Amino acid sequence: MSRVIFASHGRLSKGMKDSVSMIVGDLAKDVETYSLLPGQNPEDFYQEVLKEAKESEEQIVILCDIKGGSVHTALSKLAVLDNVMVFSGMNMGLALDAVMKSLGGEVSLEDATDLINAAKEGMTVMNGMSSEEDEDF
Repeated sequence: MSRVIFASHGRLSKGMKDSVSMIVGDLAKDVETYSLLPGQNPEDFYQEVLKEAKESEEQIVILCDIKGGSVHTALSKLAVLDNVMVFSGMNMGLALDAVMKSLGGEVSLEDATDLINAAKEGMTVMNGMSSEEDEDF
């Protein structure tokens, strides 16, 4: 099993864990969250996880809210460690799949690619559907 962390600006990470828990129940109980709030510095959390990652061989999978944001920028520096994998663009599909995949052991680079592709496939847009098209659902 890998250690999973949801990291975000504001309380999105806590909400994501709550939402994932609604679907998978106690399987998400060990997911950790990091919420960057006004006045806090993501470098502090980076230093904390860096210390823990260096002292452990356990894989740490971090899902960040937005690529290039301060949370992702700080935590992505952890990816130089072999036991840390950092994702950006956290969404419900990615979060669910990452939690489930982590239960089976370490997440490989191939697994990571599959997780990203599945998250992308889960994104759609619908507009201007007629009532006839609605009946196809």
